[in-house]
Amino acid sequence: MELNLKRTPLASLSAALDAVSEQPVDIDFTLPDYCPDIEKLLRCKLTPKIYSRNLSGGQLQLEGNTVVSVLYADSENGHVRVAEQTVPFSAVFRLKETPEDYVMETGAKCEYVNCRALSRRRMTVHGAFSLCARLLKKEETDLFSPEDIENAEFLTRDVSLSSLSALGGAQFGVGDEVIVSGKPPVELVLDSDVNARITQTRTIPDKLMLSGELCARLLYLSDADSPKPERLDYIIPFSEVIDCAGLSEDCTVCVNLDVMSYDVKLKNDILSEKPVVNVDARLSCTVSGYKQKEYTVALDAFGTENVCEPELTRVAAPKDTRKISETFMLKDALSLDDVKLSEIIDITAEKCPITVTAADNKLTLCSKLNICILAFNEDNEPIYLERSVEVNRETETDFRFNSVECSELSVVSLSFRLAENNALEIRCELNYSVLTSERQSLNIVSSLNCFDDRPAVKKQCALTLYYAEAGESLWEIAKLYGTPMSVIAFENSLDAERLPKSAMLLIPTV
Repeated sequence: MELNLKRTPLASLSAALDAVSEQPVDIDFTLPDYCPDIEKLLRCKLTPKIYSRNLSGGQLQLEGNTVVSVLYADSENGHVRVAEQTVPFSAVFRLKETPEDYVMETGAKCEYVNCRALSRRRMTVHGAFSLCARLLKKEETDLFSPEDIENAEFLTRDVSLSSLSALGGAQFGVGDEVIVSGKPPVELVLDSDVNARITQTRTIPDKLMLSGELCARLLYLSDADSPKPERLDYIIPFSEVIDCAGLSEDCTVCVNLDVMSYDVKLKNDILSEKPVVNVDARLSCTVSGYKQKEYTVALDAFGTENVCEPELTRVAAPKDTRKISETFMLKDALSLDDVKLSEIIDITAEKCPITVTAADNKLTLCSKLNICILAFNEDNEPIYLERSVEVNRETETDFRFNSVECSELSVVSLSFRLAENNALEIRCELNYSVLTSERQSLNIVSSLNCFDDRPAVKKQCALTLYYAEAGESLWEIAKLYGTPMSVIAFENSLDAERLPKSAMLLIPTV
């Protein structure tokens, strides 16, 4: 006869889809008539933008455009110019099953790009970018606890586990009209970047109050004949309310914010003295909330009247979930080798994927920053350089963890100084946010098979003397004699599960 135990669900986050697709980019294009001839290529950039995500029929389809942007020095005056071409893309990810409740995370980044000038008006570009797609769902694992089952004894343990209590997400748009003040007006946008960062979160029942900043960078010309590009940094604050059923103030929250796509367009208004730049971005946000809950589980069992065999199930569960967030300053001196710079026009820091490891109570973060530099050399010619900076950060915590659930690294600010020894000194303010947990593995009783035709072996005497060694388990002794552990503990005035020292025990027969 099989005796079923009480089932209590433990919710966790699992991936119904976690895939990466590499998309090649191979184009051959000629400069438009209004662009001057090429003298020297400076930099080629791939910017993939996701405009739509459609999940149906067991397939996730992502569609968007890749903007191929080439900065070059023209043959007339050596001024910085830009040539762009847009390439559409479509990618399909197949799922084994489509979950009912899920959130979607997508991302796109350039893997590599090479550009070569075939003539003064013709270029070929070869590169690739990756599309990342994750479909996260709420998965429940059954924990089993004994109820009042006659003629059976259970070794129980009270455990505190972290359960996923909330999962939600949303897409929303952020935009503004940028009016340039204190700088020359915008006539031609050479390059742009748009990033988003979270500044504050606040939880209310079933909702997340999200505040953040959209950081736009523009490199532009104020005049078509201007030899020097201008840089404009603009911050657009935003706030959004994300629906997330089950979220409460006592939840540990993980928020993932991603820029799916953005557009930077020059709006020429004949009624305005200065041109206006429209910045529009589409953001995707996912939210997960974790809450500590108390569970009672059975680790072992035996029968007092008949032979009973427990069926054990291994369960991996997070014992505790904590969020670690820190802002720190990274300083480094980048060698420029033999290149002499007279002025830096533009400098950006492109972040790379981060690796986070957890051991005991120490968190180690490793990543790289790709520093992109557009400058004038000592001959007043435009030049483009790239340098790599290592990011290594160790943080001590007052709690133990062994697993990283999600992590994010963002660049808050970047400043620089040209040193006398031909080195570029940078100060980069970085912020990371990591959700950690201490995962443990439990072998718990999921059911108990009792055999009516196999009675438990009983001692003929009413009382048995047993000499126990120090450290011996009281449960194992009870299981050996088929006597409840509570009876042995009461008879011998014991209050610990393991014997602190060797002793003679009285084992009643029940």
